[in-house]
Amino acid sequence: METYGVETVKNRLLFDNPWWALDDQAPPKFKQPSKRLFFEQFAQKVEQGDMGRAVVLSGPRRVGKTVMVRQMVARLIEGGASPRHVLLASLSTPTYWDVGFYKIIELFLERNAETAEGKTLYAFLDDMQYVADWETDLKKVAKDFPQVRIVAALSAGVPLAEEIEAKDPGYDVAVLPPVSFAEFLRFRGREQELFGGDPAQHRLAFNQSNLPALNRELNYYINYGGFPESILGKMQGAPSPLFVRDGMIERLLHKDTASFFGINDLKGLSHLFTLLAYNTALEVSIEELARETKIAKNTLRKYLDFLESAWLIRRLHRVDKNAKRFQRAVSFKVYITSPSWYAALFGPVLPNDDVYGRLVETAVYTQWLGASQRISALTYASWRGGKIDLVGFQDLAMQKQRAPEPNLVIEMDWKQKLSGFGEGPQTVTEFVRLNCNGEEDTLLLTHNMVRTGYHRHVRIQSVPASLYAYGLVNELPE
Repeated sequence: METYGVETVKNRLLFDNPWWALDDQAPPKFKQPSKRLFFEQFAQKVEQGDMGRAVVLSGPRRVGKTVMVRQMVARLIEGGASPRHVLLASLSTPTYWDVGFYKIIELFLERNAETAEGKTLYAFLDDMQYVADWETDLKKVAKDFPQVRIVAALSAGVPLAEEIEAKDPGYDVAVLPPVSFAEFLRFRGREQELFGGDPAQHRLAFNQSNLPALNRELNYYINYGGFPESILGKMQGAPSPLFVRDGMIERLLHKDTASFFGINDLKGLSHLFTLLAYNTALEVSIEELARETKIAKNTLRKYLDFLESAWLIRRLHRVDKNAKRFQRAVSFKVYITSPSWYAALFGPVLPNDDVYGRLVETAVYTQWLGASQRISALTYASWRGGKIDLVGFQDLAMQKQRAPEPNLVIEMDWKQKLSGFGEGPQTVTEFVRLNCNGEEDTLLLTHNMVRTGYHRHVRIQSVPASLYAYGLVNELPE
């Protein structure tokens, strides 16, 4: 029996990097799909990062990480980098497994030994989750080869936003979340029609007469949006939930991803995810989940960590009526990372369905997934006799202070019971009066009501949830 070696790996690298054969003197133009709104953030980390420090591109499967990496390769070459100095390799390719990615970088430098002096080389390593101890290896390779900007893309295992805010992982993280509502409108060619002018310059130049149309788009987004293939592929109606169910959930829960985390009970994992998706935007407890799934609590926590690291769910910390975090977290609020997961599992929903308000809340929350600093400082409030859907702080440090001051208080009011002329949002008002300093944003997210008023001297804005969700991604930091 013959075995393959380094020469076979070299040949595979040539196959994966056809631009190595291009002429340095006449960089070509690459034809690429539409760029995600998060591309520039990623590009800045790649082009301006510190030498010897890697960049990790994280996000769920099928959101376009590989496409974004290829767009970055094109940008570098079109910008003047030698095609020979840009490498792309997918570590899901079995050919690379025996040699490892340390050897791949050595071969890359060896190939460029005569032309690389004083130059920055770029190595893009896709599907890094196939490397068992990828964090340790990534930091070592970046440190040992500071001339090479290492960029790794992976779909599971990256520290969560709160962990990154609390402690530097030793590499820079760029996030590519599911498609935002603003991107959904743009990809469908509806943004300019609904907002008029140039949305890039007048993002919220919105005519209120277009609100019914915007709400219809939000319904499409909740049921069919979230993933580029189902939008750009012009799939409409039922095929999109089927795509998400068959192309996404099956891959994440029934194939190799979970096995890398030592999870063998895929039926139990699937049951847990389905239960969490059904309860999106609700508070759940470890006790309740263990009782319903029949999974031991320690195993259950492991499964929750995996589902979160794989970008299927996000857990939100709980604060009390004084905006302070609980010392022992036994309950948390759960969100699926795209509302279209729900339609994939349980069928499309309509605006008058009981669950719809929770899916609108889920859609709003997921707009923050690309802003690590912001989402790490989001919580919810719950205590006996009251709750607040979302409570935001300036940053994670402020959230953890002994006397935290929220700067964002959001209550969902899809059925507009709080925004009318009745008793008003009593619980929201009391929470703000007790914990805030007067500079906070207090919002009721409605179906179609727009108004600003005061309730017991607290300024409260009623804003259509669809309009707020659209605007959020445009406010993310560069």
